[in-house]
Amino acid sequence: MFEIKARDGLGRLGVVHTSHGTIATPTILPVINPHFMPVHPEDMRTMGAQAIITNSYIIHRDEALRERALVEGLHSLLNFTGPIMTDSGSFQMYMYGAAIDYMDIVRFQRDIGSDIGTILDIFSEDGDYETVKEEVEATIERAKKSVEEKGEMLLACTVQGGTYADLRRKCARKLAKLDADVHPIGGVVPLMEKQRYADLAEIIIASKKELPPSRPVHLFGAGHPLIFPMAVALGCDLFDSASYIKYAKDDRLIFAEKTVRLSELEELPCCCPICSATSVDMLKHMEKEERTEAIARHNLWQTFAEMMRIRQALRHGTLWELVEQRATVHPALLEALEVIAKEKKWLEKWENISKKRAFLYTGKYSAHRPLVYRLQKRVTERYEPFFEKTVIFAELDKPYSRRAWLKQLEGNVIIESPLGPVPLELDEIYPISQSVFPSHVDAETLKEAKKVERKFYRRLPPIVGLDELGQGSIDFDVRKIKSIANYQFGKGAGEALFSGDVEIIKSKSTGKIRNVICDGEHVASMRASDGFFSLKAAGGKRLHSFFSPPTMRVVVADDAVPFICEGKNVFAKFVVECGKELRPYDEALIVSGDDEFLATGQCILNREEMLSFQRGIAVKTRDVVQHCSSKNDDEPVYQHRAIQK
Repeated sequence: MFEIKARDGLGRLGVVHTSHGTIATPTILPVINPHFMPVHPEDMRTMGAQAIITNSYIIHRDEALRERALVEGLHSLLNFTGPIMTDSGSFQMYMYGAAIDYMDIVRFQRDIGSDIGTILDIFSEDGDYETVKEEVEATIERAKKSVEEKGEMLLACTVQGGTYADLRRKCARKLAKLDADVHPIGGVVPLMEKQRYADLAEIIIASKKELPPSRPVHLFGAGHPLIFPMAVALGCDLFDSASYIKYAKDDRLIFAEKTVRLSELEELPCCCPICSATSVDMLKHMEKEERTEAIARHNLWQTFAEMMRIRQALRHGTLWELVEQRATVHPALLEALEVIAKEKKWLEKWENISKKRAFLYTGKYSAHRPLVYRLQKRVTERYEPFFEKTVIFAELDKPYSRRAWLKQLEGNVIIESPLGPVPLELDEIYPISQSVFPSHVDAETLKEAKKVERKFYRRLPPIVGLDELGQGSIDFDVRKIKSIANYQFGKGAGEALFSGDVEIIKSKSTGKIRNVICDGEHVASMRASDGFFSLKAAGGKRLHSFFSPPTMRVVVADDAVPFICEGKNVFAKFVVECGKELRPYDEALIVSGDDEFLATGQCILNREEMLSFQRGIAVKTRDVVQHCSSKNDDEPVYQHRAIQK
C-alpha cells in the first residue's frame, strides 16, 4: 500500500494507496471536526489537501452523526471524496477521561468506511517508567487484537512509550511484527507545545529504527510548519493537526518559521489568496466568524506551502539544507540538530550516493550531515596510495586537479578542505567538487575535518615537503579512475575493474573522462553530474568475479530472472537478498539465486527497504548480460546490450 518514488535520505516522496485514491507523501491531513467546519474539506483541495483526518470518537458519541455515518458512510457525512483517516479518541481519553471500548471503535471505523483507521492506544507522556511500560504493553495487546478486525481498512498502529527511547523501540519492534499498515508516533503533542524538539527528535529516531521502512510513519498532532523539515528528514511521511483552526480562533497567523498574533502585525508578509486580497486593518475589523475563517484559510495555505517546499527539496536533494535553515529560527530546533548529529552513522544508510544540487554549507551542522560522514569514512578506509611519499596542501580553488603540475608529482597529493582530506584523484566526485563553502567556516567544521585528517594521515606514507618530490611515474587518469572505483565500489575495485589494456575516452569539449575501455570492452562510463561511474555489463562481470557474495549483489527470485534478462527493472517484491553496503542510487550487480550475473543496475532503495517493500522499483536495470553457448569453450560468452530508458 506504500511505495517510494524518490527520496533524500529518510525523507520519501512516496505514494500511499487507499480505497478512495492515493496520497502523495510527505503531506499533512487537516483535522476536520464534523460539528464545526469553517473551511469545507473539498475547499481544502485547492490548497493542497489530498486527504483529511477526523475523529471517529466524536462521530461515535453523537447519536445522529453515528447513525448517518453507518448508513451513508463517512465520506458522505463529510462530503469529501478523497481518502479519509480517522483517529480513535486516544487523546480525548488522555485529556478528558472519555471512555470507549477499543475493539468497538476499530470496528466502527471499519464499518463507516474509513480509509485509514487507528487503534485506541494508551496515550503516554512523561509518567514514571513502570507506568509507561505498562501502558506500552496495553497498547501492543490492543494492536494485536485490533488488526484482526480491520477488514479492508488500512490500520494505523500507534507507537507509544513516552520519552523513554527503549520503550519506544520496544513498542515499534512489537508493532512491526503485526499486520499493520501505518505507524503513527503518538504522545508527542505536549512535547511540541512545550517546544521540546530535541526530545521529539529522539522519539522519532527511536521509533524509526525499529519500524519497517515499507510502512508510512505518521507524526500525530504535528501541524506547525516549523517542525516539518526536521520530521520529514527523520522519516515521517504523514502529519495531521487542527492548529490551522485553533490558532485562527485565537487570531494567530501561521508562517513557516513562527506564529504571530494579528494584533502584532501592521502588514501581512504573505502572498496567499487571503493575504493578497485583504489587509491587517480589514482582518481586524471583520466579524469574529468571518475573521476566523479567513485566518484559518491563510494558515492552511502556509501549511501546505511548506509541504510543497519540502517535496521540492526532496526532488533536488536539498532537504538537509532546508532543515538547517529552519533550525536557525528557534533555539529548540538547534538542540534537536545536536541529537540528529549523533545519529549520522545510522542516517548514512539511507542517504543518496549523490544529489542533483550542490552541497550547500549553512553552518556547523553541515559538517554532521550523513553525506559528509560517508565521504570521510570512505576516503579514510578505501583510498589506496600510489606513491611512497605524501604531500599536503591547504584549501585550493576547485577543481584542484586543474593544476597540471599537481598531477605530475610523484607523491600522494592531499588537499585539506572543510569536508576533510581530499586525495587529488577524488577531487571531482560528489560532494567534493559540487559543494559551496564560504571563505571562512566555523570552528566545529574545522575541528571535524582535522579529526578525520589525523586518522587518515596515519594510513599514508610519510608526509614530505614539495621539494622532495619528483615527476610522477603513474598516469594521473589511471590513478583517478582506480581511486574513484575504490571509493564507489569498495577497496580493490579499481584494480579489478580497470586492468589489462586500458583506454580512456574523454569529452572533446570539456576534456573530462567519459568512458573507459578495457581489453576492448566498454566497462564503465563516468557521469558528468557527480563524477561517479555507471557500470556496463562488462564492468559488472569484472566486479562480480572480484567481490564475493553478497557484496554489490541484488539477488532476485527465480520468477524474475526472465524479465531481468529482457531489461525489465527489479521490483522490490522479487528481491531475495542484497549487499548491506548498497545505498540509494548505488550501482549494483543483479544476480540470480545461484549468483549468476544477469545485469547491472542502479539501486533506488537500500537493503532494508528492498527486503521490506512489496511495491515499487528496487533497482533500475541498466545493462543486461545475454548468454549464448560457445562451440569452442565451456564458459558462456558474455555480450552486453544497453537498455534504453
